[in-house]
Amino acid sequence: MSWAKRRELLKMILIAVWLIFTVTFAIWWFNLSINHITALAELQPERLEHWERQKRMVFWEGSSWLILLIIGGAALVGLVQREKLRSKRIREFFASFTHEVKTSLASLRLQAEALQDDLGQQSSPILNRLVGDTVRLQLQLENSLFLASQDDLKLYFESVKLSGLVERMREQWPNLKIELKGDAIVHADVRALRTIMSNLVQNSHVHGKAGVISVSVAKEAGSQIRISVCDDGRGFDGSPVKLGELFHRPKNTSGSGLGLHISMMLVRKMDGDLQFDSSGKGFCTIVSITGEVA
Repeated sequence: MSWAKRRELLKMILIAVWLIFTVTFAIWWFNLSINHITALAELQPERLEHWERQKRMVFWEGSSWLILLIIGGAALVGLVQREKLRSKRIREFFASFTHEVKTSLASLRLQAEALQDDLGQQSSPILNRLVGDTVRLQLQLENSLFLASQDDLKLYFESVKLSGLVERMREQWPNLKIELKGDAIVHADVRALRTIMSNLVQNSHVHGKAGVISVSVAKEAGSQIRISVCDDGRGFDGSPVKLGELFHRPKNTSGSGLGLHISMMLVRKMDGDLQFDSSGKGFCTIVSITGEVA
């Protein structure tokens, strides 16, 4: 059961507990008051009319209290269901909107790449910038979609060859030199793994100003492998402990942290781990995930 469903179930349980407790307490108070008035009427038969009026007052007050409690509990259940439905509609709209925008961006990128091929050696800096911006926007949309659906995200695991992902990243970032040392078959969701690797390359390119990125593979204990993504950029002079936290900005020029946050979330959903190392030259990200060295 996903966290979103557990949260909704917890809300319903709390409402049910509150309703049962308050209704039970109201019924106890109602019976106690009626019994006390009845006992007082027996002790003072000369004031029987007075106690009958008191009994009627307590009866109507208690009945109104019970009705209001039941109505309040039903209203709370209705509000929770309404919030759930509204959240579902927002996620569906966002997913549909993101899909349409991604399709348009992909078409724009293909046309820009076709123009680049036609120009040949006379490549235009404007076209290069256009292709780079479309890649960046596609990645941001993918991150936003993962963020919006993280509570009920479903991953589909398959065998993914790392060299195929690296080759695709070389096409997306032609100005970067991406080296692959070794190869691996990763047991992961291909869309999630592609987003993780793209975020790491984008982070090195934009924030680290790297020119060369090295992707190396090593065997770990059990069925885990270690994928190290290291660059020759300017590195990171802060503490890597808070890296991966959403909207954590070590500097004024830093981004929102969305890319690393989504990468860490996706790796952990695939029973892996993500660590950062800024002790040496440049910056390294170590991805521990299920797979085997090819």
